[in-house]
Amino acid sequence: MTMPDSVSGVAGKPRDVNYDLLRVVAMCLVIGVHVINNYMPVKMALTGGAETVRSVLFALFMVCNPLFIMVSGRFNLTCDAAQGAGRNDACGPDRGVRPRPNGLAPYVRYYYKRFISLIVPYLLYAGGMGFVAYLVIDHRSVGGAVSGTLFDLFSGYDDSVYWFVFMLAGFVLATPFLAAMMRAIGRSGAWLLIGLAAAVAAAEQICNLAGYPLTFLQSFPWRGLLVYYLLGFVLEYYPPSTRMRHGLYASAPFALAWTVATPYLFAGQQIQVGRTLTVSFAVVVAAVFLFFRYDVHPASARLRRAITWLAGYSYTIYLVHSPLSKVLIGPRIPAPTDGWSYAGISVLMFAATLLAALLFAVIADTVVLKPVQRLLRNVRL
Repeated sequence: MTMPDSVSGVAGKPRDVNYDLLRVVAMCLVIGVHVINNYMPVKMALTGGAETVRSVLFALFMVCNPLFIMVSGRFNLTCDAAQGAGRNDACGPDRGVRPRPNGLAPYVRYYYKRFISLIVPYLLYAGGMGFVAYLVIDHRSVGGAVSGTLFDLFSGYDDSVYWFVFMLAGFVLATPFLAAMMRAIGRSGAWLLIGLAAAVAAAEQICNLAGYPLTFLQSFPWRGLLVYYLLGFVLEYYPPSTRMRHGLYASAPFALAWTVATPYLFAGQQIQVGRTLTVSFAVVVAAVFLFFRYDVHPASARLRRAITWLAGYSYTIYLVHSPLSKVLIGPRIPAPTDGWSYAGISVLMFAATLLAALLFAVIADTVVLKPVQRLLRNVRL
């Protein structure tokens, strides 16, 4: 799942390969989630240590969604739609307050640019694969395939692996106004906002675990996964100190343990790593984000180029890996018989899915997506 806006080097500044690395890590994690939790040929009922390992891996792999959200928030929220439709060289909280031009044209350009980078690939790949599936697998008529595809694209996919696109599109719609707010409130306001959101999330979870849900907190506007979108901006421009970062790394294993143990400690509770924000899992996510952002330094120029190249296809890989894994790869993978074979087959299926999705992305982006996007970018607004 590449965030739609490429991490292009800001004018006069080198490209930051660490954000490409975060995209690659998140891309691999999302494939891992779907391999161990969705598309294995046989859903084995693991027990004992094997089930504990799977639960821990599942929680770690689910870091993928927050990572993508944070990278997207970092680059979208630093862009000033009213000053240049998202040009990075006109963005950032340190640029000062500038007069705003009148008119809607800058906002139209901003939304059009995001439409090209986020929605067009979704329509081409999710729509194209869905249409073919209705024709070939469900044996629908052309009209029935069109109807089913349109419903999926704009209504039905919110309950599938494409829910992320629906959510991110909503964040992008609000971004020009969120970005202005984040620039205006500064460091103190930004961290206060994150702290309030964390307090609300903690109160919600504690009361839910105790059996007394605080329904009124659902009206708090800065809740849910939107917090990660804001946090990506805050950690980039108002980062914690090295000592605080290392303290976060030390606490992350305990936060992960609490996240995994919650369903076992509280009957009827599910592991909260999906669309529900919890402080414990946010600590894990922030630790992973900061580690790959500040403490991993690819030394080889060849490795940096490889990371950047792979990151360029990560959004397409996200869009196509699910149908490829579910339809083409999963049915051809042998069924596991025990925990060890389950682990080995999971690794095999991960590698096959990643390679198949990458091959598809390279061909399809070159032949279809990039020409269409170039054509759309030449439209004058």
